[in-house]
Amino acid sequence: MNAFKRTLEPKVLCTWLAAGLLWCLQPTVDAHASEPAPRNPREFFFTQSFGELPQELQTARAQGKLGILLFFEADRCRYCAAMLSGVMSQPDVQDWYRERFVSIAIDIHGDLDITDFDGITLPEKIIAEHRRVFMTPTLSFIDLNGAEVYRHVGMVKTVEAFVAMGEYVAGKHYFDTEFPVYASSRGVRIPANTLVTPVDESPE
Repeated sequence: MNAFKRTLEPKVLCTWLAAGLLWCLQPTVDAHASEPAPRNPREFFFTQSFGELPQELQTARAQGKLGILLFFEADRCRYCAAMLSGVMSQPDVQDWYRERFVSIAIDIHGDLDITDFDGITLPEKIIAEHRRVFMTPTLSFIDLNGAEVYRHVGMVKTVEAFVAMGEYVAGKHYFDTEFPVYASSRGVRIPANTLVTPVDESPE
């Protein structure tokens, strides 16, 4: 009996160890499984627009939104691509912004016609020039009167910083507080360096 017991004990020990290892790994597996998968920002972040900004402003008012976010980008802007893939692709970010803003992407080199808030129709690249957009990405927040209330030039690196920026605009903190100060008060760190691509340059 003792010999049989000694033979069995290592097997029982291995079974217990394997069960314990699976139990330890289970929360990690479940946590990853519960994270929502990234979604195409072209479909889930940006509004499918025909370029009629006055009409989009009316839509924002009718839907009880706070205004419009114009995202000025360029095809070969690596920092635009990083924001699209790493920040604007996240479902929580998409849901938060779509509830509060109509978001429209504008290609600073594009030829598609855009009707600006003043009713003048021009190609995207001319709209960008008139709005003095010289770097990408540039984020321009427009209130319900069609006026720009806040502009951020450069890549927003993290989900936390991008949502904090939306909260900053939503709460109209731009009247009395700089965004980095506001973000810091919310425990969000904003890097000192600004990552941008000049309009007249393209990354390798």
